[in-house]
Amino acid sequence: MLKRRIFISFDHDDTDKVNGFLGLRNIIDNLEFYNHKLDHRINSTDVNYVKQVIRDDYINPASVTVVLIGNRTANSGWVQWEIEESKRQGKGILGIRLKDTYGTVPTGIPQNHVGDWQPDNFVGWIEWAFQNKE
Repeated sequence: MLKRRIFISFDHDDTDKVNGFLGLRNIIDNLEFYNHKLDHRINSTDVNYVKQVIRDDYINPASVTVVLIGNRTANSGWVQWEIEESKRQGKGILGIRLKDTYGTVPTGIPQNHVGDWQPDNFVGWIEWAFQNKE
């Protein structure tokens, strides 16, 4: 199986739970994660600059955007923009509910592209999302 580059979109409130997901990169060989939250270049108040870096350096090289869905993810303007930009670029989209959360699925993620917290299924789901781009 090809190595899939994954752009991770999530709400800052869920950082602790997201770190559990990111830990999977150490045990799953065929996924490469792109997470802009640690990129100090985008610690800027210039929204257009931040969007350009995310668009060009994170979403563009990815095959699939994984939206990690927590309790308030659907209310995040940044997550919404990242979903829209991912769709505009023709990326596969997958929503994964973070463990023990109940939030609404953000607009733009097809209902049949959302899974619960089942780490054993993530690799297959990511490949499926890549194959089933809208």
